[in-house]
Amino acid sequence: MPVVVILHGAEGGTDASDRYGPILARLGYAVVGLPYYSPDWGDYGPPQPLPGIAGSFVDIRIDQLAELRDVLATMPQADVEHFGLFGASKGSEFALIAASRYPWIDAVVAYTPTDLVWEGWGLETIEAEGTRSSFSFEGQALPFMPYRGFVEGLLAGPGVADLRAIHENGRADHPEREAVARIPVENIAGRLILIAGDRDGQWNAGDAARAIVRSREAAGLATTALIYPEAGHDLVGDGGPRDSGRSGGTPEANAAARAEAWPQVIAFMAGALQP
Repeated sequence: MPVVVILHGAEGGTDASDRYGPILARLGYAVVGLPYYSPDWGDYGPPQPLPGIAGSFVDIRIDQLAELRDVLATMPQADVEHFGLFGASKGSEFALIAASRYPWIDAVVAYTPTDLVWEGWGLETIEAEGTRSSFSFEGQALPFMPYRGFVEGLLAGPGVADLRAIHENGRADHPEREAVARIPVENIAGRLILIAGDRDGQWNAGDAARAIVRSREAAGLATTALIYPEAGHDLVGDGGPRDSGRSGGTPEANAAARAEAWPQVIAFMAGALQP
């Protein structure tokens, strides 16, 4: 069966793979969740849900995906010659970086994507804001775009910070970092679908999706982009309106976007991955 690796967002843990893994498995994929981050705020938060993996979103190893593929290659039910990634938010960031470096990635489903590598966060960054990357590759931290006001927002308490503004203001402060922080999406050899909303409350996924499309068009590469003007960040899956906290958009607009996008995502995966 073709392999699909689910890459979670900033929530960490296994919720994304627990929710969507069975759905994709029923469609005929060998689905693997890769829990690469589990929040650990020490005395300032609850116990780390998954001890033993990264507790800070700092220098997350992109190359662990290649190690996972090597393990999967030993399993007869996993067809690693047909290899896809299914990511959302920070998981899309991971997926796009990985696909720009590994030509054996045949398809990427990138919900609410970014066109840049962003600053990392964790206990060690509270006194060292703007110094650490979210991701690394082969032992080297990747160049990143800093935030403006992340630690201030963090210290203000849950649900207070304007995460979209933290990203947008950081980007505005550091135009010189654009080129080095940009994910080289023109290097992605496989097929790519982007799903984004212009009212995303986490970051500006709509503009990021358009930037990705422009970069790939300049290289003569096609990209499927589904961008919904009234939708927010909660776009994965299908189903009716649901309470999604700080997604942005409205529950109704997000539900409509999901309902339209989900069949196209399933068709894209079948076309890109099924032998």
